[in-house]
Amino acid sequence: MRSKLQFLLVMILVVSQVLVACAPAAPATEVPAAEAPAANEAPAAEAPAAEAPAAAGVDWMAYQGTTLNLLLISHPFVDSLKPLLPEFEAKTGIKVNLEVLAEQPGFEKLLSDLSSGAGSYDAFMTDPLHNWQYSTAGWVEPLDGYLSDPTKTDIETYDQADFMPGIWNAGRWTLEPMQGMGEGQTWAVPINFESYLLAYRPSILKEKGIAVPTTYDEYYEAAKALTFEKDGQKVYGTITRFDKYWDLTYLTFGTMLQSYGAGLLDGDGNVVVCSPQSVAATELFIKTIKDTSPEGAAAFTWYEALQGFASGQYAMSLNEADLFAPTYENPSESQISEDVGYALTPLGPDGQRLAGAWVWEMSINSASKNKDAAWLFLQWLTSKDVITRTNIAGNMNPVRASSWESPELLAIVEQWGETPGQYIEVMKEMGTVAAIRFPPHPELTRALDRWAEAIQTSYFEDGNVEANLCAAQDDINKILGK
Repeated sequence: MRSKLQFLLVMILVVSQVLVACAPAAPATEVPAAEAPAANEAPAAEAPAAEAPAAAGVDWMAYQGTTLNLLLISHPFVDSLKPLLPEFEAKTGIKVNLEVLAEQPGFEKLLSDLSSGAGSYDAFMTDPLHNWQYSTAGWVEPLDGYLSDPTKTDIETYDQADFMPGIWNAGRWTLEPMQGMGEGQTWAVPINFESYLLAYRPSILKEKGIAVPTTYDEYYEAAKALTFEKDGQKVYGTITRFDKYWDLTYLTFGTMLQSYGAGLLDGDGNVVVCSPQSVAATELFIKTIKDTSPEGAAAFTWYEALQGFASGQYAMSLNEADLFAPTYENPSESQISEDVGYALTPLGPDGQRLAGAWVWEMSINSASKNKDAAWLFLQWLTSKDVITRTNIAGNMNPVRASSWESPELLAIVEQWGETPGQYIEVMKEMGTVAAIRFPPHPELTRALDRWAEAIQTSYFEDGNVEANLCAAQDDINKILGK
């Protein structure tokens, strides 16, 4: 097994690259990558919390008898957290109630609660995109006061500097539309980081004599050849998420778009979702889904994509989150645990490879009546020990540098892939091209929903891609106030 230092430096290379790379029209949003620290030194966060006076301390039993209500999104993080909750309840005397919903209904229910000011949920699982809306509206509690108060945070033990700066700063924003991400107040603490990989079945590719594709054109041809009957059952060449929400253009297909040089904005800040590059990527994506995925693929969420590939029915998984690897590799959850490989996402037509990046976070509802107790929970949840144990239990990828120093975690990850070390090498390389390339704006998810709707309309209409994307572009200009 590789040394602890090697893995730590690999992880630093990956996660420190998660920076905001918005269009040049909004240069203030860029959060630069951090330099790798020395072996015995954690990376410094941009705004470290003040040091605590020696006499200060956190009273973990100060809110015993309190009940916290949390809204979480169905995710491997939640599965890794549930077994640990009795420890928090014993440590604090606080009862924690979890409500866990799928992404879209979860976000819809949370929006209803936040906008009403009811405060039904004390804390919730979120992400930068949604928090740009929530924080602008005043629905999220800023956390800097908690982080710097030694009576509320065990500052030395919590060690904010142990979080990767690019990940931590994804939860900071000045509230200025189209700029200021990574600056200003802290609205959330991170619990998970994801980028995107290509997963494949080595045995099936070898059986068909097909190499792992390196371009999107090659991917299409390989996926066609890998769609066939095997032992009386249909094997499909590809699976990916393709639902009609913002995540289509931000995440998996968003990675393909970025590699094609297609984005929401151009260098002058103009909306360009019907650019020639965007049209070309969309046409090939739709053709790939139609020719190499089953009927109903247009409704696949991340959950169907995860479970579908793990079922053994697919030869390749296009741009799926590296988060899925723990499921793929687990024989109790996967039919392919001994037959899965990982590769870089394909290159675009000009030889460019870019990828999206995603950060799951936790925030406190500004309307909560239990904000101090909620902060105790967030502090406990994102502490070094607890967050590392969620990583070991399948919450990949870590957001703290110290997590990758866990011998148990390193031993697990080293074995993932067609050959030892394959997963970590692919993740390392993808980390150099993964970034949040969208400007902060409270209406961004609505704009991306409209873009995704145009792609779905094109899929079902068998054409009109350019017309549909240009119609969406007109609407997005209005949504963003351009």
